[in-house]
Amino acid sequence: MVDNKLLQKLSQNLLEILDDDEYYDITIEVGNDPYVKIFRAHMVILNYRSPYLRRILSTNKKKNDETLINIKLPNISPETFNVILRYIYGGKLSLKEFDDLDIFKILIAANELSLQELISHLQSFLIKNKLSWMEQNFNLVYQTSFEIDSFSDLQKFCTEFITVKPHKIFNSSDFTSISENILISIIRHDNLQMSQVQVWEHVLKWGIAQNPELSSDPSSYSNEDFNTLKNTLKKCIPFMKFTKFTSKEFLNKVYPYKNIIPEELCDNLIKYFLDHDCSSYNIAVEKENSIALNTLGNLYENGEDVDLEKAIYWYSKAAEIGNDEAQYNLGRCYRFGIGVEKNEAKAFEYYKLSADQEYLNAQFQLGYCYDYGIGTGINKVKALELYRIAAEKGHIDAQKGLGILCKNKGIEKFIETYLEKVIYWYNNAAENGDNAAQYNLGWCHRFGVGVEKNEVKGFEYYKKSADQGYLNAQFSLGYLYDQGIGTEVNEAKAFEYYKIAAEKGHIFAQNNLGCLYKDGKGVVGVEKNEIKAFEYFKKSANQGYLNAQFNLDVVMKMELELRLI
Repeated sequence: MVDNKLLQKLSQNLLEILDDDEYYDITIEVGNDPYVKIFRAHMVILNYRSPYLRRILSTNKKKNDETLINIKLPNISPETFNVILRYIYGGKLSLKEFDDLDIFKILIAANELSLQELISHLQSFLIKNKLSWMEQNFNLVYQTSFEIDSFSDLQKFCTEFITVKPHKIFNSSDFTSISENILISIIRHDNLQMSQVQVWEHVLKWGIAQNPELSSDPSSYSNEDFNTLKNTLKKCIPFMKFTKFTSKEFLNKVYPYKNIIPEELCDNLIKYFLDHDCSSYNIAVEKENSIALNTLGNLYENGEDVDLEKAIYWYSKAAEIGNDEAQYNLGRCYRFGIGVEKNEAKAFEYYKLSADQEYLNAQFQLGYCYDYGIGTGINKVKALELYRIAAEKGHIDAQKGLGILCKNKGIEKFIETYLEKVIYWYNNAAENGDNAAQYNLGWCHRFGVGVEKNEVKGFEYYKKSADQGYLNAQFSLGYLYDQGIGTEVNEAKAFEYYKIAAEKGHIFAQNNLGCLYKDGKGVVGVEKNEIKAFEYFKKSANQGYLNAQFNLDVVMKMELELRLI
């Protein structure tokens, strides 16, 4: 058995090596001017502790004249890197002395340096110990976690938080500042613990807040006002479940805003509510019509006279005679404890019954249960197959889950076979000019997913896709030019593609373009342009990108200092 005292001594000695100025063989420049700090370190330790630094070191071999290797990490603050570096050497990390945002920054830095064990530890720590901060800063946590594939625990937290506690998001002080993507991800959930009329009221509140000139009283709106609100909410409205409103709710809450709803949808809703008669469902119930049984359950769960006990009764009746949607609804109720005692094993059973009949949401939820061991044992292979089935039908959450799961190292053989098929279809689509397939194929070649790693081929496919206007490819191509991956470093080209993607709203491109403006790289005829840097950092920061927020602070401090001189 290993003596912990011996490990503590080893950790102490390694930290002493870090603090010793005599034997270092590499310097690391961390941060952005004027907030830059030089760290001294040892290549052999960095090489074995950080896959990211190992890749950097492999391309920066020590010269014969014994000149020290120097690497730069501009996206990490010196304070954060100091914590990470001491962890790399000593294997210890005490989080008591850091505030919550600092811990989140450490997590992001750990991801940049590919410190997987630290990423897992910090996610778990935040979820278990910093729940209040996570809820208060949900916008930041959500935006960041779904930008970074390795933050799967935070993604799961965000998904479940949205489902169970939507009111905390809607009632938060910064609700109206959340991004459109986050709002859509909330309202599209089937399992929100909130009535649809409340969801609609919050969607309207968000839309009006994006246009401060609009009144909260639609009776005072001009045609131009309605068009303004319609354009703001055009991506949100398709996800509203208007048929779950009562007739009175539709009349009082939706109809006054009829001009912002697509004309055909509005006409169909008016016909639906004019012709909507619950008694017809009761007649059908007597004939044990499964669709009507399930619909009656929906009415008792979400209608004007909510009675969850009756909802469960009618869902059960419909499920007994094989209605796939009712089976899914029962699974949902048992999983979240809606009208029944929470029972994940029963939830799994009903999801499976529904999924076996190819009900799309059930196929995804069954995959999710296998993925995270909800009501059954963890089975990544089955999760992968179910995610694939749902993803091919266009289920967005399944597509995300599939991407995350493909990086799991425990199911290589199954993934290998699966990826062979993926590469085959990507190749076919790419040859026929599909820009998304070209980008995906480029990504596979760049990182060696399903094919032998070939950064030159990755570059070629990214360029084909970017030349057809595919946004992610345009940013990625800029990054390859910036870093010299698969091609020679070309700062002017990097600037060109970053700018194209940034003008289309790409959050990372905006930040990287700001960096080029700040440092005067790639900008023809201009050495530095802090004003432009500030502009693009602000655009990226407003979308919740933490690195851009840090860079924005740096530029603002520089500007203040210049004014004080």
